[in-house]
Amino acid sequence: MPSRTMAYARAPAQDPLEAFYPGYSRKRTTIHDYANIDFPESYGKALDPVENALFGRERKAGERIHWQFPHDKDERVVQALEWLHDNAHGVGAFGLNKFLQTRERGALFINASYDSPSGSGPALDWLTYEDVVSTRDRLLQESVGFYDPAMQVIVFVFLPSKSGNSLAMWRRKVAVPNSVRLAHLREIDLAKAALRKDYPVFIDEMQ
Repeated sequence: MPSRTMAYARAPAQDPLEAFYPGYSRKRTTIHDYANIDFPESYGKALDPVENALFGRERKAGERIHWQFPHDKDERVVQALEWLHDNAHGVGAFGLNKFLQTRERGALFINASYDSPSGSGPALDWLTYEDVVSTRDRLLQESVGFYDPAMQVIVFVFLPSKSGNSLAMWRRKVAVPNSVRLAHLREIDLAKAALRKDYPVFIDEMQ
């Protein structure tokens, strides 16, 4: 893996909406006023067991990352998806905040087999487009490279194999709450204006 891969996921970042306004006061409405986005983050710990499955070069992406498994065959996956459904409003605001922090399209990842130390639900990790390119998986790259971060948050729930050399993956799209989006149009427009124009997809074989 490139040294920059998952660098953001492993380190806390400043809230960008407070950075925009150094003299922040309660008169300025922030994302925190609209949704509870204080979700636990693993800072890469939930991704460590699947580093080889996500980014390994010994096998093709199609042999490492599997998309066709039924989600209801494992209770951990069912619980993770139910949690995501129940917390969609907050996850939408949380994902928008991550986009504004990194100034790049990205996605949230949930390891269904990882228990958050806080015990308050799944731990989230944010990976940017550049991170996802390293997987060489077409669907991951296209999902992250071609969505509107003002409107949606892309979330991937995955379950590692026992060996950690492969994983099953499920994709969900979560809407950014209208109240959050409308309250921060200026910040969103600035971030979107700085995005790259092209998001090429790199694969290791025709899928």
